[in-house]
Amino acid sequence: MENEVKKNNGADQEDKENHEKEKINGKTHVQGQVREYKPLLEKERVEYAREIFRSKGYAEKWKKLSPLFLKAKQEKDLNIKEIQEEIIKLKKEKEALILAHNYMLPEIQEIADFVGDSLELAIKAAESSHQLIVFCGVHFMAEGVKVVSPEKTVLLPRLEAGCFMADMINISALRKFKEKYPGRPVVCYINTDAEVKAESDICCTSANAVSIVKSVNSPEVLFIPDRNLGLYVQRFTNQRIIPWDGWCNVHHRFKPEDIIRLREKHPDVIVVVHPECSPEVIDLADEVFSTGGMVKFAKESPHKKIAFATEEGLVERIRRENPDKQILSVGSPKTCVNMKSIRIQDVLESLKELKYKIEVPEEIIEKARIPLIRMLEISRGKEFTRKIFERHQLPNIKT
Repeated sequence: MENEVKKNNGADQEDKENHEKEKINGKTHVQGQVREYKPLLEKERVEYAREIFRSKGYAEKWKKLSPLFLKAKQEKDLNIKEIQEEIIKLKKEKEALILAHNYMLPEIQEIADFVGDSLELAIKAAESSHQLIVFCGVHFMAEGVKVVSPEKTVLLPRLEAGCFMADMINISALRKFKEKYPGRPVVCYINTDAEVKAESDICCTSANAVSIVKSVNSPEVLFIPDRNLGLYVQRFTNQRIIPWDGWCNVHHRFKPEDIIRLREKHPDVIVVVHPECSPEVIDLADEVFSTGGMVKFAKESPHKKIAFATEEGLVERIRRENPDKQILSVGSPKTCVNMKSIRIQDVLESLKELKYKIEVPEEIIEKARIPLIRMLEISRGKEFTRKIFERHQLPNIKT
């Protein structure tokens, strides 16, 4: 990693001017499906979100995920319990490991061997002796499993299950961002494709983002792709965070009014939000946690009434695991359309037909592994990281 920041006064001045324009007349620059970094007005964020939705087919997915559609599909499918039983039988026969993200439908979480966030799932896959992994999550997460465990077969039940945030940056856009700010190290949120990770200096999660950024020996850091998480990290460091202007379509939809109205109805409630939420929402919260942190907080907190600003699948999991507590959603339930596109029938078909196999080019795996190793060494320790990679007989990499 570069330890020195090269001077680029022109870019610095332009960036400051752009931040001022954000209050007045910020502009959106679109190149294909990816935009050069310029701060956006809220109105433009909505317009850009609509563009991403159209170009990636999210609008059609959203239509299909209406409650009536889901109910109709479930009625057409075999009985869910029968499907679950068949999956469990096949899983044993094929010696497969089923991993499910926190945002999966409840019936998928129920048959999973482990439920967690993207990093937890990648580590579970790496630690397991299973050679066949059925990954119930979105594409970049399945890629992450393949990068950490390249010798294993990784299946994604729906190949088109992408990520709204990850789609907001690609390799060419990142390279232009780095050209604009030469010498600045890139901290890459784990919610990115393998190609983008391969061009970054170190990865982070929402749980360790602050400590990862602080570990970078540079007064200025490029943070991709989530602007809200970057701004949250900025609260805890004197380093200058230069964020890409991406966001999570779930967490960015929470508004300050949601919390205000909730407190009017439940004055004794504890409000917990995700760091991907906007700064205005974070300012009104009692606690800020990653998804894993939310699960732990709900279990250990003495409070009996807790509201969460996160994807509804996680809220449902927390509710199931804490029957003695009143678990609420902040505002109307928010759903990740991509996560919910994976149904129990898809998992069964994936196991039966061994589809869809995730493939990542070897050269990308080698490069993308480096920022992941750096992150794990800082967040989990060098001994833990060494054991993970020795297990897969991967070559030592100088980081």
